[in-house]
Amino acid sequence: MLNVSVFCIFASYLVAFCFELTRLRGQSLVARIVSLGFASAGLLAHTIYLLARSSEEHLPPLLSSSHDWLLVLAWLLMVLYLVLTIVDRQLAIGLVSLPLIIGLVATSWLLPDTASRGWDPLRSWAMLHASSLVLGTAAVLIGFVLSLLFLWQNGRLKQGAVAKRGLSLPSLEQLARLNLWSLSAAVPLLSFGIISGIVLTYWTSESVWNDPVVLGGTIGWAAMCALLIWQLSQTRTPGRKVAIATAWSCGLLLFAYVGLQVLASAAGMDSVHGRKPTDPKEGAPSALLKAVPTGEVVE
Repeated sequence: MLNVSVFCIFASYLVAFCFELTRLRGQSLVARIVSLGFASAGLLAHTIYLLARSSEEHLPPLLSSSHDWLLVLAWLLMVLYLVLTIVDRQLAIGLVSLPLIIGLVATSWLLPDTASRGWDPLRSWAMLHASSLVLGTAAVLIGFVLSLLFLWQNGRLKQGAVAKRGLSLPSLEQLARLNLWSLSAAVPLLSFGIISGIVLTYWTSESVWNDPVVLGGTIGWAAMCALLIWQLSQTRTPGRKVAIATAWSCGLLLFAYVGLQVLASAAGMDSVHGRKPTDPKEGAPSALLKAVPTGEVVE
């Protein structure tokens, strides 16, 4: 039943994107209403699915599994897309953001949906860790979308393209400013997520530095920090160069947090984010068993 719900989410967003494509030829009012209708229906199914998963596993969606964590990320981006589209009906952000959201939902099928047990003693700190990472990653994806919009708008202006009815993009100055804001929000959030993750590994006595997801995410975080410092230190940095650097840095971090999870799960590697290492006798995650105080039983 839950798999059908995920398919409904995917299908709703895909139909919404197909109608969003009509903007390229001048969007009609009917197409816009249909697109928003399918996007809203998909968001409703998305919300119900996450609530059902949380109720079934007795855990917040961010702590249930990598599958749910990725769907929470897609949910946040979908809410932002709908708000911006309703506020400014001419803004063509869906042409870039919807494919990204659809990709996240589709990728969630490839990640394990088995809940992690034994997190109760550290649930509050783990929630902070997961929340910081998902919000920081959402800010990174927003920066990725903004950089693509910047390159698109820059190309249109160079070609002298005439703005079509129903299709408008923010100015290059606005996109550059929003891009800087998104990076300024992403770096502190990701930094706190990484620091809280290190604290968690200390408490659980688990070594994660051989985990490809952790290593890739750390490299991606370092690239984001370098990019932000570079932007803040330059007074007249060419906007196109910033957009390209942002797109590559955000793409690297996206691959680290999403792509490497999929590869780790497909390869059967022991990863705290991709595939949970299990205790051969009990069948529960071995690292998590260490987190449970003596005398408590993991259900």
